Amino acid sequence: MNIFKINPSFSERVWGGQKLNSMGYNIPKDKKIGEAWVISAHENGMGFAAEGIWKGKSVKEIFESNRTLFGNVQGSFPLLVKILTPEQNLSVQVHPNDELAKKHNDFGKPESWYVLDCPDNAKLIYGHTAKTKKELAEMIEKDQWKELLVEVPVKKGDFLYVPPGKIHAVTPNVVVYELQRSSDITYRVYDYGRLENGKPRKLHIEDTIVSTTVPDTNIAIINNATKLIHSNEYFSLYLYETSKETKPFKLIEKTGWLQITVIEGTGKINGVDYILGDCSIACDLNESSSLDITGNLKVLISWIKL
Repeated sequence: MNIFKINPSFSERVWGGQKLNSMGYNIPKDKKIGEAWVISAHENGMGFAAEGIWKGKSVKEIFESNRTLFGNVQGSFPLLVKILTPEQNLSVQVHPNDELAKKHNDFGKPESWYVLDCPDNAKLIYGHTAKTKKELAEMIEKDQWKELLVEVPVKKGDFLYVPPGKIHAVTPNVVVYELQRSSDITYRVYDYGRLENGKPRKLHIEDTIVSTTVPDTNIAIINNATKLIHSNEYFSLYLYETSKETKPFKLIEKTGWLQITVIEGTGKINGVDYILGDCSIACDLNESSSLDITGNLKVLISWIKL
């Protein structure tokens, strides 16, 4: 097994701020950072190896030059992990499926949220009320956002899967770990009338109407998610807590690599020190590979099934 830590990429956002400092990162005081792309091979936010034989090389280069160590997965690196720390509302948005994303020569964008922190009585925008495409278009045209958008209550430790076609938005001070396909296609439908550089940000009304699933899909929120939180054709996610686990983490499903993100505490993984915010990739796996996680750690581990 080869494990290497990753230096993340940080993205300024109109809704960002300084809250990523509380997640273990050092954010410049003059920057409104909204996202840390902590495990990424995407050109819009590339990660680089922080140590080991590949130190200084991009995740993309490592993956493409060593496919046999990553389960011989072909094509581009398929996953992206972010930490979002909004201090204002994110725009209300939707992502396309694989078929609709073809015009961008990209993946469709299913994603998911694990809530790392949030205020009391926090809510996320997660769905809509329109029964037909016509009704959706009319409610958007009339700015009937209160009637259209569905808000759901969330607490720390909750998990939500956001399939393509699901209207959604993160709200102020809800910090989320986001696991998604490695796609950066976002259709913005509502942005609270904000200005960026003196101009309203671009909306994508026509693409939103085409991409949105109508009527909306009812997907259950997992409260106090733990262990194998979620697994689908795109990605799987596991929460390992040293206070609750008595054995090393072993492979649950056949995969080519594991993605590791520390969300609480300090400790060791396979003898190496880890602190809050540390992220790494473990590749060159076999059926007996395991992660020996000790100390006082909460770790989110993600992968794709092969």
